[in-house]
Amino acid sequence: MDFIRCPICNDRARGAGTKRKFEIYRCQSCRHLFVWPPPGDPLRIYSSEYFSGASEGFGYTDYDRDKEPLIPTFLEYLRRIQAIAGKGAMLDVGAATGFFLDLARGQGWRVQGVEPSDHAASLARAKGIDVRTGVIESCDAPSKSFDAITMWDVIEHLPDPAATMGRVAELLKPGGVVAINTPDSGSALATLMGENWHLVVPPERLNLFHRRSLRVLLEKQGFEILQTTSLGKRFTLQYIAQTLSHWWNIKPIEAAHRRLRTMRAGQWSVPLNLLDNVFVLARKR
Repeated sequence: MDFIRCPICNDRARGAGTKRKFEIYRCQSCRHLFVWPPPGDPLRIYSSEYFSGASEGFGYTDYDRDKEPLIPTFLEYLRRIQAIAGKGAMLDVGAATGFFLDLARGQGWRVQGVEPSDHAASLARAKGIDVRTGVIESCDAPSKSFDAITMWDVIEHLPDPAATMGRVAELLKPGGVVAINTPDSGSALATLMGENWHLVVPPERLNLFHRRSLRVLLEKQGFEILQTTSLGKRFTLQYIAQTLSHWWNIKPIEAAHRRLRTMRAGQWSVPLNLLDNVFVLARKR
């Protein structure tokens, strides 16, 4: 009989549940969690509504506003990258409106981004940031162009992470670094919640990495892992309420989310670390 094969290590995978009519599978070897079959056009959801509205149950009410509480986290990402790679040329994959690249530019980096949403990319270009509409596989930069490539909560959205990381390796200079933050499907919270884990959101997220599967992916593409940790973030009360309303589908929380969207208090931010995200810094051998 035929088996569903893991897209990371090619071992057998077993059914792990259903979410929004999408079948979820877990690899028996590297513990990777993934959607199968993937949607026919996974990039179609990244419309203007994804970045300003989130009416489909995923995305952002206002992307730049929702990202403002993350400035300390982004600066910590930059500090860790700069401690290894110095400052040079940076490519941000899934650059959205250029929020992170604007910070990196202010720190002295030469920045460029790729973003599948032309709406978001055009907002970045309006800020004077070089963000091309498209995906990294079609990036026309020469090989060995970048000192650092960043992927903030991006790799889980990709239909073919192995192909993407192959292109990342091509575009990095020898000794260059890739920095990734992504949900950790092997975390205690993810294990406890199963398919009800709030970060299982198909068709937005297609590949949810276990630390083991992320290591397999990176080492196959010739990377040496330097750091693996979980870094906390700050979130607005409105964003937390939005997440909880889609997580639990409880009417009082949904009502609170609607109210917080229009209240100043909704933009108050709080630190939060559920230990269900993983930050990885790896160097091209």
